[in-house]
Amino acid sequence: MNHKAWLIAFGVIAFLLIGGGAFYAISSYGKYSEELSGWSSRVGTIESLERRIPYPNKANAEALAEKVEEYEASVQKLYQGLNSFQRPLNLEIQGTQLQPKIKESVQEFREFAKAGGLVIEGTEEFQLGFDAYASSSIPAPDVVPILDYELEAIEHLLRELVTSGVSSLKSFERDSIPGEAGSSGQYESGVVHKYPVRLRFQSPYAAFQKFVNQIANDKNYFYIVRVLKIENEATDGPPKQTQDVGFGGSYIHAATGEEPTEQERIAWGYGVAPEEEVAEAARADGFVSTQQDARVLMGQELLDVYMVVDIVRFVDPSDTASGDTDKSKEENVKKR
Repeated sequence: MNHKAWLIAFGVIAFLLIGGGAFYAISSYGKYSEELSGWSSRVGTIESLERRIPYPNKANAEALAEKVEEYEASVQKLYQGLNSFQRPLNLEIQGTQLQPKIKESVQEFREFAKAGGLVIEGTEEFQLGFDAYASSSIPAPDVVPILDYELEAIEHLLRELVTSGVSSLKSFERDSIPGEAGSSGQYESGVVHKYPVRLRFQSPYAAFQKFVNQIANDKNYFYIVRVLKIENEATDGPPKQTQDVGFGGSYIHAATGEEPTEQERIAWGYGVAPEEEVAEAARADGFVSTQQDARVLMGQELLDVYMVVDIVRFVDPSDTASGDTDKSKEENVKKR
């Protein structure tokens, strides 16, 4: 091989070596840049997390624990406030004790209703909703304290029905609670328990209004009216009153339905001034002639009422008898 051929071969080898080195260098730099970018991204994420609260360090952990403690104290304070409107569960009562208590409560309420003028349709079958335990059936031990609480709440509710002046109780039903036969097996919430009851009764309007107001502001139990259906017994309006029923008796207050006083009638010039002037003066005081059919006799008719009332109890975590199944107890603990 002559000198020229040697140089050509050396140049080709050198070119290949340089090209290969350059390719390797570029490839390595690309990987280096990719790794560097990933590292920078991770560092940025870490720095971002460190700027957030709570970052898992000792100072933030202590601050978080303090906030949790304050929250628990607030919840406990709220519960104590609510608990003043509900009696604690009687955890000592047994199923064998509950049965005679139900019978005694039923008998006492029947007598109370009779004395108060409340007619109970099917009185002999009426058991305050505890029909299943009227004979020999004994409830499961876990639900006895809840049933005892519910029994007293139901009796209190129905006594309010009597004292309000309701005419008749057509039907009353109590939904099964978790732990009883036919129940769903668990409560919707581990904080609030609801014991629904369903009642249908007939009542004058004033008595119905009084009953609703009393249970809405009750100081012994929490009652929530969840469903309310009302049907008026009288579907036709009252007839017109066209005759004069006394000195100025043919005028009535448009808003309250009250008749005018003698002083008001004299001030209008009733019986002295022309009828048009009397009518104008009466209208100025809010009175209209009954001949205009403006008198509406609200509250004189009977109402057929259907209600679903939830007896609500706020659960104390220290209660050992909550009526939950084992599964729902675990779920409630998780929710808390």
